[in-house]
Amino acid sequence: MQDCVHVDVALPLRQGDVLKRVRGDGPAMLAVVVTADCDIANEKFGEAGLACVQLDLLANHVLGEHARGLAQGQLKKRFEKAAEWVNNRWREKNPENEPLSEERVQAWILASTPEEIEAELNLPVDDKKSFIKRESSALTAAQKLIDTPTDRFSSIDALCTLKGESRSVLLKSLFGTLNPKNLPLDLFYVSSVPGEPDLGFVAKLRALTFIPFDRTFTSMDAAKDVENSFVRVGRLEPTFRHALAQQFGMLFARIGMPKQYEMDRDAAFGMIADQIKADMEKP
Repeated sequence: MQDCVHVDVALPLRQGDVLKRVRGDGPAMLAVVVTADCDIANEKFGEAGLACVQLDLLANHVLGEHARGLAQGQLKKRFEKAAEWVNNRWREKNPENEPLSEERVQAWILASTPEEIEAELNLPVDDKKSFIKRESSALTAAQKLIDTPTDRFSSIDALCTLKGESRSVLLKSLFGTLNPKNLPLDLFYVSSVPGEPDLGFVAKLRALTFIPFDRTFTSMDAAKDVENSFVRVGRLEPTFRHALAQQFGMLFARIGMPKQYEMDRDAAFGMIADQIKADMEKP
């Protein structure tokens, strides 16, 4: 079933229209209009223009933002472990030494060789399989891949470096962390876009941008002489247009709960489960 279809150029712009940058220095960006139809019809969208969310290939999202987020999470855990190891040796060197912050240990690892760190900690530097040599190599390589990516696979390569697994194994794992039946609230799946050869897109509902109304057109002929112009290439069918608008509203209408409340709630669930279990085991 098609969720995005061609639209007659005579029809006006509406919510759910997919726009594509056709002129300008920026990339050929795709975006979905989320401004309400009534506001478009009455030109009540302000000077900024039409509110839109970025539409990107699912493959780009998985290899880019999604993989980068997981790699950064892995890096954080590994740096925490490294900081604990360094601080233990730092205190062994001198019990009066103040603990080093995780940020300082991270900067130390990234700026120094393992041998320099070992020498400062009064450790033997000839152990080729030492913890800090192994960790320093992986952490430095992964951090470089994230900070200065060389291609679209850099983030997954950072994960490979940290987890010691192949690209193919990690790619399967990456897609496994994205359940198509239960995507994160800030992602909305669109199967295809007219004129685009690739399959599978995600509307990134947090990637909100504004496109000037006077730079949006329904045909290439109208857009060809306007710099930084966008042309409509398709429109979401009503079911999917309403679903995207509803999800967009739900995302930004949520109220975040205090962290302490969440901790107390989680602890209470565990305590209640333990109490029920104890009651069930009573003779």
